[in-house]
Amino acid sequence: MRLTRPRAALAALALGLICAPAFASNLVLEQIATANRAGKTVFLVVTDAAANNLDAARQTAQAAADQTPGSAVLVLNRSDPAQAEAVQGYRVAGAPVPMVMVIASNGVAAGASLVKKGAVERLVSLVPTPAKARYLGVLAAGQTAVVIFSHAEMPLQSPLFLSVSTVVEESGGKVTPVLVEVTDRAEQRFLQEWKVDPKGAEPTVIIMNPKGQTLGRLEGAPSAAKIVEVSKKRPCCGDPSCKGCK
Repeated sequence: MRLTRPRAALAALALGLICAPAFASNLVLEQIATANRAGKTVFLVVTDAAANNLDAARQTAQAAADQTPGSAVLVLNRSDPAQAEAVQGYRVAGAPVPMVMVIASNGVAAGASLVKKGAVERLVSLVPTPAKARYLGVLAAGQTAVVIFSHAEMPLQSPLFLSVSTVVEESGGKVTPVLVEVTDRAEQRFLQEWKVDPKGAEPTVIIMNPKGQTLGRLEGAPSAAKIVEVSKKRPCCGDPSCKGCK
């Protein structure tokens, strides 16, 4: 896909600001990193010395991997002191085990399931699209996400990108854009989650705080000032008085 100058600049900003959790090297994290470098999703079986049903957990993870091209199955034993950083980084010290986590191809945890009926289907559904993985990475980094659903033929795309670039540059690293090409077949599940019409005539902008709470939804090409105003709001989708959420 050829990028216009505003789009290319915005994409560069996004790629420069999004990163996976910063872990020091150890065995499991090295294995995850190796899989991620190959573009693979990881189904991570989390267990410990006291856990039962490890074989069932492995089988569940493998069944999910069999339905997910380009994926791998790994095991994290949180009783192993060498895995302390992985346990801390993925926040599984107090989690019920065994369970299976979905680690996106950028190293970000996308969700998890206990080993029970329907677990395989749930795990497969948790595998994020590329754009959703970037979005989850923004939240994991403690930043506000400005998710832009658009495509190159939308006349308002260039002024929108200029507005968002201004917001990003003035935020001091607190705001990161996530670009979603609405004509990309790989992103259709992400569009459905947000009820975005891929045939819409205007871009859709959704602003999320680091906790994954919606701050607002804007259509067209809102100004930088409007995006900043919305990004400072309290979460509003549970608040009927908030007019910015649709």
